[in-house]
Amino acid sequence: MQWVLTFVEMYGTYFILGSFLLNLLLVLLLIIYNTTTSNLKDKYKRLVKGTDGKNIESVLMQHIEKVEEAQVEVEKVHKRLDIINNRMSFCIQKVGMVRYNAFADMGSDLSYSYALLDENNNGMIITGIYGRSETVTYAKPVKDGKSNYSLSVEELQALQRAKENTIDTLELQGFRSKKELG
Repeated sequence: MQWVLTFVEMYGTYFILGSFLLNLLLVLLLIIYNTTTSNLKDKYKRLVKGTDGKNIESVLMQHIEKVEEAQVEVEKVHKRLDIINNRMSFCIQKVGMVRYNAFADMGSDLSYSYALLDENNNGMIITGIYGRSETVTYAKPVKDGKSNYSLSVEELQALQRAKENTIDTLELQGFRSKKELG
């Protein structure tokens, strides 16, 4: 027993220092464990939020059902979008306009020609000719970017602008600017 006491006297400070370092290491491991456990508890609480104490299996089944419902809704939206895109191809998408002076003795550019075309370059050209005593407006059909009727120079310009999707050299961008889009 004497040799144990002698051993402790000689190396006692080392034992205390080693014990202190081991305790420090254990405290550090305890902090890491508590942090990890706390994070897991938070994640679990978020997972079972609104489930009134149900088990994890029922929570996961509810989430799977919600995901499947969302997928069905997304498919419905895609089908509706396809229908809308199809309908849009027949709507007026290209506009060309030319204002001009139809008669040399008239002031201002009060006469006009509008070309209104869909995605397939089908539509019409509306022309209004302003004179001193009367104004005449008429329309000419357009099929595949061409008309069966003879077109004036201004009507041809309006048609070309519509095909190029420009109005008086300004490119059409829709109702929102690029800045608003992102």
